[in-house]
Amino acid sequence: MSLKQNNLDDRTFLLGVGAQKAGTSWLYRYLRAHPEIYMSPIKEMHFFGNRNSDKCWPMPYFRKKLRMRQKLNPEKNLSALTDRIEMKDDISKYIDFFQSRLKEQTVFGEITPLYCALDVTELKYIKSRFPSTKVIFILRNPADRLWSQMRFSGATKTAKDLTKSPNEIYNKPQYLIRSDYSSTIQNLQQVFLPQNIHYEFYETLFCTKAIKRICTFLNVGYVPARFNRMYNISNKVRLSMEHRQILVDLLRDQYEFVFEKFGDRVPESWKVDVQRP
Repeated sequence: MSLKQNNLDDRTFLLGVGAQKAGTSWLYRYLRAHPEIYMSPIKEMHFFGNRNSDKCWPMPYFRKKLRMRQKLNPEKNLSALTDRIEMKDDISKYIDFFQSRLKEQTVFGEITPLYCALDVTELKYIKSRFPSTKVIFILRNPADRLWSQMRFSGATKTAKDLTKSPNEIYNKPQYLIRSDYSSTIQNLQQVFLPQNIHYEFYETLFCTKAIKRICTFLNVGYVPARFNRMYNISNKVRLSMEHRQILVDLLRDQYEFVFEKFGDRVPESWKVDVQRP
């Protein structure tokens, strides 16, 4: 193990694994402003799960992003993006990305919602490189989360789009894999101790109690949050009750898994959905 790795061993590596459209952008900005935490300038590093993939996602995405940023603002410091591109699949460069930027912070890390799809092998790899890893996973009512993702990605412009061909819309890996809470949680539990995994619900995230829980989990002081700012908001197309029921039925196994694991912690809106006739 390198000296640089050793210098990180007494600090907590924070791995945010989603879920997508569950408040991760808001949480990222809160954590990034916290004086005891260093969050990557690039919220979603997309490093793990994409090693050995220089010619496919996500490298073309980062290269395109860099070109756009350079064109819009040539004077802006884009070292984080250039470092991410040069990093490719090199774990030593990933470590150096943080090591070279860290000061006195006791926690460092990143949030990539697609990490919810990491398998046990990749999670074990992360733990082997960062033994002090702590994981945060935010769950959102499955129907709301999937609908928000569809709106955000532009897959549906109006509520009527759901009735055109529901199976064709839903049965796509990019939607279903991000809705598979049971697989994400079971994989995490196979690798990390319970005390190193923290779960929150989107529906109860934006309050002082939730933020205090997260700060306690990370062993950092509480810093008041600004709950009136939201980021990456999806378009406002409303979901009718009929269309909502389609989503609830599609994801019913996920509801049942979460109820069994979290019991009374599950927000009321989840219960209303599964109990609806």
